[in-house]
Amino acid sequence: MIFQDTIAAISTPIGEGGISIIRISGGQAKTIGLLILRTAKGLPFKDFTDHRLYYGKVIDPQKGQLIDEALFFYSRAPHSFTAEDTIEIQAHGGMVGISEILAVILQNGNGVRLAEPGEFTKRAYLNGRIDLVQAESIIDLIRAKTEKAHQIALSQLTGEATKEINTIEDQLYRVLIAIEAVLDFPEEGIPEMHRDHILDQTAAITRQLEYLLQKIDEGRKIREGLMIVIVGRPNVGKSSLLNTFLQEERAIVTEIPGTTRDIIEAQIQIQGIPVRLVDTAGIRRTENPIEQIGIQKAEQYLGEADLILFILDGGEPLTDEDRAILGKLQERPALIVINKADLPQQIQPEQFSEFEPRNIITLSLQTKQGFDQLLQRIIERVGIGEIAVDDRPLLSRIRHKHALERGLAALKSFTAGLAAGTSEDLLAVDLRCCLEAIGEISGKKVSDEVIHGIFAQFCIGK
Repeated sequence: MIFQDTIAAISTPIGEGGISIIRISGGQAKTIGLLILRTAKGLPFKDFTDHRLYYGKVIDPQKGQLIDEALFFYSRAPHSFTAEDTIEIQAHGGMVGISEILAVILQNGNGVRLAEPGEFTKRAYLNGRIDLVQAESIIDLIRAKTEKAHQIALSQLTGEATKEINTIEDQLYRVLIAIEAVLDFPEEGIPEMHRDHILDQTAAITRQLEYLLQKIDEGRKIREGLMIVIVGRPNVGKSSLLNTFLQEERAIVTEIPGTTRDIIEAQIQIQGIPVRLVDTAGIRRTENPIEQIGIQKAEQYLGEADLILFILDGGEPLTDEDRAILGKLQERPALIVINKADLPQQIQPEQFSEFEPRNIITLSLQTKQGFDQLLQRIIERVGIGEIAVDDRPLLSRIRHKHALERGLAALKSFTAGLAAGTSEDLLAVDLRCCLEAIGEISGKKVSDEVIHGIFAQFCIGK
């Protein structure tokens, strides 16, 4: 694909740093570079050698004014990230100088404009340099919060997922060719031996798709992380539990009920999985309008949590407020955490017959007794312990999951139809539906709306 315009943007974060980087991509990149870049002695360049790093100066050609010293290089199409002519300028860190360079590029380039978010990567995809899974992996690589998330993003960027998808597509096309051959010669039909061979092939493809689908939720946990919400009435130990997870005094702990009136969030890792830990306001009846807002937020988070930790004060009998919160946990993933085990117990696990015994943990946040047991049960409850680095998921997005589900449904419809003697033209429709769904993953068959939604998540300059 040939774009008529050239784009430019700052590719490094705003603020002070060792270097700031500007990218220029498109047909005018080289022309702009020759216009604004000079040798170390201030002389114009006659040409740039492909993939050679230069040291020189950046000037404003209209004023003849020096803007900065810089390193820069030229990449000739198609051997660049975007598969277009590209100039990258590495100047001193700081917003003033790099902003002046960008302004000079936009003022002096013919048909040059500021890049949209993710447009460099979008051009790489549209120009066939990468597929859609690889494009998504770039933003995942940037946002990775753990080593496991980084490894998944790398495996997608290097094309492991794409190879698997391409293998499945090749197998499906071979089956489709066999079915369409029968359509060309309908009087012959599908021989019995041929039919059995096709069923064996589709059974193997079905297993491959089911395996990819099964692993997506694990991939999502690693990529997006989990949200664990701590709830309970005031003064039962919610903030103490948060501080224990963090091993620091992040939340204020007092004996005064209602101390926590807003949501306190913290990021932790559990076995290499990012976890968003949320300490909520104590849920109780109150006339304080500020506290009421905090309680409303707490109840909202209950519906979004991957796991809820319901904290109780074991040194006191169950209250009406405890029972009200318990009623909100029906059909929700939750653990009952009975705190203050170092005191005479007024609450017994047997009082929670609707919960499995292993989902009821007794501990003391004062002595840390039972905390390791809670941590282990969290790992089991959300399935973190099932995720192995050497068996990591190849796909990790809801978009991938929906495409696989549609493809799998179409393939199962084909298999059932083949076994029941359905006509070959209907069987071919099922196969094409399956191929179309699988093609959405790599971007071979995907709508403009999906493409726009994916690249809108990127920052400008990437």
